Amino acid sequence: MWYARIKLDSGEWYRLSTEESDVEKATERALSIYYESKVKSNNKLPQNTRTLRSVAKSIVTQLEAKHDTAEWKQIYKHYIQVINKYQIPYFANTKLDNIKRRYEGYVAFVGDQLGHTPKASTLNTHHAALKLILTEAVNRGWCASDQLPVLKNTGVDASRRPTFDISEYRSLVKKLAHWSKQPTHRVKDAEIKLMLYDYVLILANSGIRHGREAMEIKWANISFAKSSSGNEIVTINVIKRKGRKGTEERRDVVVRHNDISDVKKVLERLKERNPKLQGKSLETVIKGRHDLPLFALSDGTQPKRLDGTFKKFLADAELSIGAEQSQRTLYSFRHFYASQQLLANPPITVYLLAKQLGTSVKMIEKHYGHFEALQKADSLSGWMKS
Repeated sequence: MWYARIKLDSGEWYRLSTEESDVEKATERALSIYYESKVKSNNKLPQNTRTLRSVAKSIVTQLEAKHDTAEWKQIYKHYIQVINKYQIPYFANTKLDNIKRRYEGYVAFVGDQLGHTPKASTLNTHHAALKLILTEAVNRGWCASDQLPVLKNTGVDASRRPTFDISEYRSLVKKLAHWSKQPTHRVKDAEIKLMLYDYVLILANSGIRHGREAMEIKWANISFAKSSSGNEIVTINVIKRKGRKGTEERRDVVVRHNDISDVKKVLERLKERNPKLQGKSLETVIKGRHDLPLFALSDGTQPKRLDGTFKKFLADAELSIGAEQSQRTLYSFRHFYASQQLLANPPITVYLLAKQLGTSVKMIEKHYGHFEALQKADSLSGWMKS
């Protein structure tokens, strides 16, 4: 095939195939492309364009390059998955100046792949990833902004976040304690299962976010103290990273520690699994401010994913789906913690809960506002003490 080069108004040389093997036909095709580029220029449209696939792959490369740096954010993992699994297969070699027309069927395509109508939150992720691609295309001069589609979110509103009621939680803890001690083929898998049990207890009794927030906890971040009434208090100084530069926000989280939830026993088990801390008293370890991760295997490493192990346990325990008809995850323990605190007697205020969870009052009201009526049920129904 003959290739042609056209000099654009910007001075850039644009090289492309004429898709013709005959030189005369190739010349005619080259002239046609040249005059087409002039018409585009006169109408203030980009003279050259790209396929969405090529720009999408570039965005994936850029996001992957941020991994293990301060710029990495967990949402990038989902953007990469969405781009590779949905957007590249769907748009494929569609030229950027034809995206507006092609976009019309995208949401239906996502629904077909999922097997159900996507939730609004799911489409938010898809649109955020697509916006990265389209913004890159505009910035590079490969398409004009008025050539792009208006991204519409037609997904269904998300149901209440999956959690556990108190009876389910108690059953889960008993089953997980037994399941975590079952023999495995690999020693490392056995360690991960034991860690998972203690990991769940910390999440459920603190509201700390599963993943990076929990895994970055060091022994130096844990403190013991006494409350004003003389009760033992266990606090964890938690780091929340925000933005591209990984700006740190720290907060002190008070872990539930009482007759039912003895967090010191959890810490004792985690300590004894760490060869560098074995044999030392828990108080000595806490005072030593050791810069070692709280959740670590015997070789000092951390499992890359606990989600898969937990998912397998939920399936075995028949606890995968909650009353909300949604798949439960390790993140469900954050919702469990928030729910229990709001249903306590007396309930915690939304302001204190927002501080404990490291989020805004607005987010608490958005996701847990339905508990307010339950909190004030007696008052609303007329059952008031005389």
